[in-house]
Amino acid sequence: MVTDDGGVVSRPYTPTHVTTTRFEIPIKIYDDGRLTQHVRHWKVGDSIEWRGPYNEDVDLLNKKVPCLLLVAGGTGIAPFVRVIDETLKDDENETRIRLLYCVRSGADILFEEQFSEWARHWNFIIVICGDGKDSLPYLFKCVNTRLTEEHFQEQLKTLSRGDLDNVLVSVCGRTTLEKDVVNFAERAGVDPKKILRFPG
Repeated sequence: MVTDDGGVVSRPYTPTHVTTTRFEIPIKIYDDGRLTQHVRHWKVGDSIEWRGPYNEDVDLLNKKVPCLLLVAGGTGIAPFVRVIDETLKDDENETRIRLLYCVRSGADILFEEQFSEWARHWNFIIVICGDGKDSLPYLFKCVNTRLTEEHFQEQLKTLSRGDLDNVLVSVCGRTTLEKDVVNFAERAGVDPKKILRFPG
């Protein structure tokens, strides 16, 4: 996007819903965000230039695997929305999904309505890591702290039922969260080839 001062600003965004005629992109407006200062003034009918898609790793997550452990921080949930939705809509797909969603508070939760719908499925569990305990729907579990290695390993063990060969771990969020999760997974014994990291 060309800004008012003639500079160019570009950001990677992940579609959460795609058809042959449209796509949906969640964009969080930050008070100090260089691009979102322009996004907040978009109106219906404006023409916006887009490029992509570039992230082929999302397709890897769509392949049937026994267990998916997804860790998202804030807007890092975006790459996983489509994966979770498509998996749960496929009655023949028995992949068990556990989503660890890291937010500062309940007010920061994106896709809350969709989470509530997904949580009704037998093969999906969401755990919120943050301090939004009082404002969360009853279908969500909440850990009133940031994600720790101990909690990650507990979730991994429960999901995998002791067989790490059945698990694919994926993370998207701030760089520090991504590094932590990769380290947690490797130290727990997950094959590095089964750890996918999306740029947040």
